[in-house]
Amino acid sequence: MEKYNELNTLNIPYLSSNEKEVSNFSLKDESLILYFKDLNFKTFKNISVYLKNIKTRELLFAPSKASNNSLVINLKNLNKLCTDYEYSIVISLENEINKILYFPINKSINLSQDLFTNSSSNNLKWYLRLTSNGKLRLSTIVVFPNKNS
Repeated sequence: MEKYNELNTLNIPYLSSNEKEVSNFSLKDESLILYFKDLNFKTFKNISVYLKNIKTRELLFAPSKASNNSLVINLKNLNKLCTDYEYSIVISLENEINKILYFPINKSINLSQDLFTNSSSNNLKWYLRLTSNGKLRLSTIVVFPNKNS
């Protein structure tokens, strides 16, 4: 576990990453729910979640709610911002002494799991993809209506 005394979020692309394994996850409505094996959020005073653009390294703040070992990330306000690129999830945790960055990964056997969910906009769907090394990737997909049917 690496510790950071002064975390400047503008420098996140240049920090080394700490991966934290998720035991389960679900993409439902406009929320991504992550369950962690060995992470208790009650021990941290500040919890922030960001979506990091894989290509441009831009960071988007994602509202979230943590309890025990689960984290619910609200994606509703990010619907139209995530259509062009994939985003990784960055979790910033702060206690009295340190700030710690985590990137959630899934090490389960079933790594070919892709999830879709509808958003409040009829023509957008959230898409969650797992890479071959277990990293989670989020994006939205624009769905165009079929005018032939």
